[in-house]
Amino acid sequence: MKFEIQNEYDHLDAVLVHRPGLEIDRLTHDNMERFLFEDIPFLKRMQEEHDAFVEAMRARDVTVVYLEALLTDLLRDNRAQKEKLIQNICRTENVPAIADDLLDEKKFPDDKLLDVLFAGITSTEYQKVTGHRAPSAGRDNTLLQPIPNAYFSRDPAVVVGNAVISCKMHFVERVRETILTRAVLEHHPEFAGQRLAYGGTDEPTEDRPFTVEGGDVLVISDDTVFIGASERTRSETIERVASKVFVNGDVQRVYEIPIPTERTFMHLDTVFTCVDRNTVVWYPGVMEHIKYIHHYEPDANGKAVRKADDRSLIEILSDEFGEEVNIVRTGGGDEHYASREQRTDGTNTLAIAPRVACTYERNTHTIAAMEEAGIECITIQGSELVRGLGGPRCMTMPLRRVKK
Repeated sequence: MKFEIQNEYDHLDAVLVHRPGLEIDRLTHDNMERFLFEDIPFLKRMQEEHDAFVEAMRARDVTVVYLEALLTDLLRDNRAQKEKLIQNICRTENVPAIADDLLDEKKFPDDKLLDVLFAGITSTEYQKVTGHRAPSAGRDNTLLQPIPNAYFSRDPAVVVGNAVISCKMHFVERVRETILTRAVLEHHPEFAGQRLAYGGTDEPTEDRPFTVEGGDVLVISDDTVFIGASERTRSETIERVASKVFVNGDVQRVYEIPIPTERTFMHLDTVFTCVDRNTVVWYPGVMEHIKYIHHYEPDANGKAVRKADDRSLIEILSDEFGEEVNIVRTGGGDEHYASREQRTDGTNTLAIAPRVACTYERNTHTIAAMEEAGIECITIQGSELVRGLGGPRCMTMPLRRVKK
C-alpha cells in the first residue's frame, strides 16, 4: 500500500482505524478525566456505532484497515519486532521486569497479548496468569495502563504527501498509541518501503517534550500544510517537523496556526476542517479570532525559516486555494448552536470525497449549513463515540487519497 495524501478532500481511498475494545471497560468515574473522557461509554453501543461508521466509509469505496489486525500480523509473523515492541513498551512504562512473561506465548498467546496492548494489565491479572509476584503497580493496581483513546487513530501518525509523521503525544496516557502505530507503519509488510519523515525509531533526539499530534496537522495542498499550535502540539515541534518535510521535499510551506490551549479546542481539527479545495468548516468562536500566524519556508539548505505572516487566515486560505475561500460556520454561525455543536465535534468533519463529508447526525445546525453550501453529508450516530471528545476525522488515519 502506497501512502499518498496531497490534501484533505480528494476521494478517501484507504484509511487506518481502531475498533474500540476492552480498554473502554477500564474507564471509571475515578479515572475517566485522566484518560481524557467526558463520561463512561457503553462499549457494546460504541462498537455498533463504530461498525456503522466503517460501513458508511466502505459504501463509498474506502478500504478500511484495522490497527489491531496489523498488530496481530506483526505479533504472529515477526518475532524480532514483537520482542522489540514489548520491551519498548515495558521500558517506556517503567515495568521492564514483566516483558519476558508477556513474550511467553504459553502465558500470553498472541490474541491475549493483543488485548493487553490495548486494555493494559493489572497486578492481580498478571499474578493470576504468570504465578509470579508482580512488580510495584501504578495507579489502580495497574502495571500497564489501558489506552482508551486508541480509537482516535488520527493522532499517533499522519501522512503528508508520500511520507508519515510519527507523532509524539502530549499526555503520557497516550504514548503507547504512537508506539503501536509506528510499529506497524515501520515493520508490517503491507507498508514495506514507505518512509517516515519524522519521529521514526532511529530519531531518539526528537522525543518529548517536542510533542505533535495528528489532529493538529491538515494537508491543505500538495505544497502546503497547516499545523495547529495547541494544547498538544508545541511551536518548537512545528519548526522541527517543517525542517524534516522540507528536506525531503514533501511540502513547500508550513503554517503555524495558534489556537487556544484548552481541552475544548484540543486540536486544530476540532475547530477547522476542509471539505473541498475552496471550502472549509470552522468554529467562528476560535477561527475568526486567530492572530499571530507564522509560516515556514525552506532556506537554501532546506532548513525551516519562521516568519510572521501579516495576512488574515481568510487571505491565506484564498491565496493557497487560488480562489476565494468558502466558509461554512459551525452551528450555521449561530453562537448558541455553534458552541453546542463544536463540543459534539460538528466541526470535526471527515471528507470522503470533494464536497462529501461525514459527521455526527446530532450536529443538525452544522449539517444544514453544510448542505446549504452544497456539501453532501454522510451522517453517523455518535452518542457513545463522542464521549471521548472526537468525531469522524479524529477516528481515522487516512493512508491514501486519489483524484476521481
